[in-house]
Amino acid sequence: MLTRRGWAVGIGSFVAAGAGRFFGIGEFFVLAVAGIALVSGATIWTRTRRIRLRIQRSVQPVRVHAGGQARVELGVTNLGGPTPVLQLTDPVTGTLGARLGVGPLLGAERVNATYLLPTERRGRLRVGPADVAVVDPLGLSRTPIGAGPLTTLVVYPATQTIVPPRLARGPEPLGIAADIHTLQRIGEDFYALRDYTAGDDVRRIHWPSTARLGRPMVREDEVPRRSRVTVVLDTRSTAFDTERFELAVSAAASVVLASASRHDPLRLLTVAGADTGFVTSGEGLAQLFDHLAEVSTSGMGSLRGVLAAATTSVVGAVVVVLGGTAFDATRDIEAITAAGSRSSSLTVIRVCGTGEVLPSAGSAYVDIATAAELSPKWAAAQTAQESGTIRA
Repeated sequence: MLTRRGWAVGIGSFVAAGAGRFFGIGEFFVLAVAGIALVSGATIWTRTRRIRLRIQRSVQPVRVHAGGQARVELGVTNLGGPTPVLQLTDPVTGTLGARLGVGPLLGAERVNATYLLPTERRGRLRVGPADVAVVDPLGLSRTPIGAGPLTTLVVYPATQTIVPPRLARGPEPLGIAADIHTLQRIGEDFYALRDYTAGDDVRRIHWPSTARLGRPMVREDEVPRRSRVTVVLDTRSTAFDTERFELAVSAAASVVLASASRHDPLRLLTVAGADTGFVTSGEGLAQLFDHLAEVSTSGMGSLRGVLAAATTSVVGAVVVVLGGTAFDATRDIEAITAAGSRSSSLTVIRVCGTGEVLPSAGSAYVDIATAAELSPKWAAAQTAQESGTIRA
């Protein structure tokens, strides 16, 4: 195939031939013949090259948060005889890709090239397949000779450093996660005393307290546990514009990252119906972040239904990330109030416009218009809940 320069020379040659015929000037015919000969010769030269290459690519890391650095390393190894100048193009989703010139290679010679990938926005970037082509010395013709592998880079949402969600006071049920195997049902640390009920082990009766109070009292030990955290992400298209939804996803990812640092079992629910189940670490947590990297708004789903699913039993901390549109505010508060009565710890993050004031209820509300507001307002809400002075 011809390059831009090749097309320019070819078209110019035909124009020169037409001008020579129209004006009767022989020199124009000479220019036309020379141009056509050059283009034809360049095409034949590139098509007759016999080149064998091995192309290798390494992307480090393969998962990165938005704004982080991801590096691509390309290696081209010549498996045959000496090569001419080669042109390597490595496509990248959403960009023009990387274009690299590879100088002549001797047999078994290898050349490496490195470039940085764009990670400003979350999502899944397809890198490759790399295309290698032979280009003639004049740059008139280009003939593809092979393609390299395809690699995917997952860009996670940008996150802010925040404290983990407040844990409910007292013992909770164990988190249901596939990789939890070592938790015990009975602890050894003294936790509290309670009244004896039918079926309690008589060996656990605390006799000094029984004698003092005049009724049977049972020693209750603390149950080793991991407090579970459920993050509910609003994905209703009526609640967000593009910029606000990105901020909401970033807020949800920040909560997930903070809880993961405490090794809490985590569950992500979206109003559109996605449910990751409880995960703690490893591949399960990576898949949760993979979903956050690709999640988008949808016209389907009910916030009330998702909150009901998230709080059907005592599930530890629940964090709800909402769009702050006035259209849904009243119904959202009603659904959240109902969910708050069933949850031991509930925090609501609402993404709103700068200066916008939204109505609130009895739960802890964190209203943010920028990413920088999340950390201080979140910390204040967690402190308020811990002290029992939740802002109305």
